[in-house]
Amino acid sequence: MSKRVYLAGPPYADEYRARAAVLVAEIGCEPVDPMRRDFRGATEGHEAEIVEGDLADIDSCAAVLASFTAPDEGTAMECWYAHSRGIPVVVYSGGTPVHPWTAYVAASTHATLEDAVRAAGTHCAARDV
Repeated sequence: MSKRVYLAGPPYADEYRARAAVLVAEIGCEPVDPMRRDFRGATEGHEAEIVEGDLADIDSCAAVLASFTAPDEGTAMECWYAHSRGIPVVVYSGGTPVHPWTAYVAASTHATLEDAVRAAGTHCAARDV
């Protein structure tokens, strides 16, 4: 089965998602971008569809790559869920010190996206999803 990496991050982190998707593909994993179901500006009434879709995507992945370069409650919830399911969470911090809760759920934290993607790839190689 293909190794998949869930791309967690704030809704408007388009540059992160684009760069991460390319880097994840380069290491032989499939990037899973929840923003392919783009509800930006139209979330009301779609909360269950959004959250249930994200949870199913996370469950289908070997690792979660999370951008915590800016605070975002959705990213925090996705990471907590993954952590509670035993799915490794790899944090890209951009060099910003991470919140204690982020450090708690993270398998590892990295200042650069390239290092974070390499770490996510290591988790993918180690898991059979």
